[in-house]
Amino acid sequence: MKDWLAGLEPRERLMVYVAAGVLALLLAYLLLLRPFHTGYDELKSGVEEQRETLQWMQQSAARVKQLQRAGPRPDDGLGGRSLLSATDAAARAAGLGPSLKKVEPDGSHGVRVWLDGAKFDDMVGWLDTMGSRYGADIDTITLERGTSPGLVNARLNLQIPKS
Repeated sequence: MKDWLAGLEPRERLMVYVAAGVLALLLAYLLLLRPFHTGYDELKSGVEEQRETLQWMQQSAARVKQLQRAGPRPDDGLGGRSLLSATDAAARAAGLGPSLKKVEPDGSHGVRVWLDGAKFDDMVGWLDTMGSRYGADIDTITLERGTSPGLVNARLNLQIPKS
């Protein structure tokens, strides 16, 4: 290679050196600098996406807090009544009166309910009302198939979350 380079005219040799330098710079850019720039651009767009996600999460957290403040509170939902009387009245309003065998207190924030031969659909609607209107959660529930299709025997405990 040295012999070949030495055999070139000075002007040709200069052109080979310049071409080699340009090629070296091009390779250095393609192999070293461009991957850094590409990685930087990807990281920059990733940071922007994360900022958008953070902003969305902060807005959602504020909305959740607002909904929690506006959501049903057990004391407000009961309207000054006891959970026992609200449970009894809601069960009768849902058409479960004939199936309602017993409602008794279970501590200061709960009730036990016995239903025999209750229509399953009516019971589910009543439980939804107890949760959405009064803030009562099902603590435990036991269901048995009733004597006819669509009827159940249920034993359940409802609880109002302690504040």
